[in-house]
Amino acid sequence: MNNIEIITVAGRNALPELQRLRREYAATGLYPIILGDEEDFECLQDLYDEGEETDAAAIIAESRTIDVQSLLRERRGELADMFEQEDGGDGDLAGGMELVAHLDMGTMQPKETVILGLLRVAAPWEVFAYLGWGGWNECPFVAEHCAMHRYWQARHGAEVICVTADIVQCIVERPPHDRPAALALAHEQYLYCADIVEQGTETVGQLAAALVSSPYWYFWWD
Repeated sequence: MNNIEIITVAGRNALPELQRLRREYAATGLYPIILGDEEDFECLQDLYDEGEETDAAAIIAESRTIDVQSLLRERRGELADMFEQEDGGDGDLAGGMELVAHLDMGTMQPKETVILGLLRVAAPWEVFAYLGWGGWNECPFVAEHCAMHRYWQARHGAEVICVTADIVQCIVERPPHDRPAALALAHEQYLYCADIVEQGTETVGQLAAALVSSPYWYFWWD
């Protein structure tokens, strides 16, 4: 990943530094994301080295040919049963998501050090193409990540701010503020990343509750 400038900061300073670099993005053209700690970054590097899709420009071009609604319809045919599980959690998790890539998940305290990556991209969703991130297990292919996040950036103002070996997080300018809109988004997110429901919220309805007015999104692949 020679196209990434790496910055190492104390975990407690990761979010303020990320915010500072995001403010400078328009002037610098360098988009910042959290890449986790050193161990996370090594795993990310391994995934990149093992991947086949590394031509970022070609991946970005391919992503523009993907019809997101067609992609979601195809996935819905594979995961139809879960769409009946919409009840429950009408507020238990409302706005409950937070940024975690800079935290030790055992203690929920900031890690000692955290790595930030600076990528020269035209839009945040392009980071997947430059990281060559995706295409393993049930994780979507790289171009599909780009297409989905381009769609969500246009629709919700969602911008990728964390990518580790198995986690993606976004900051969201226009989250849904009512149950129907959150449920529609939860269906999309489940089709994109089934693990956040099947190994997380347990139902699409619970995921919808967590998405109401939440400024952050969380995705995880086993």
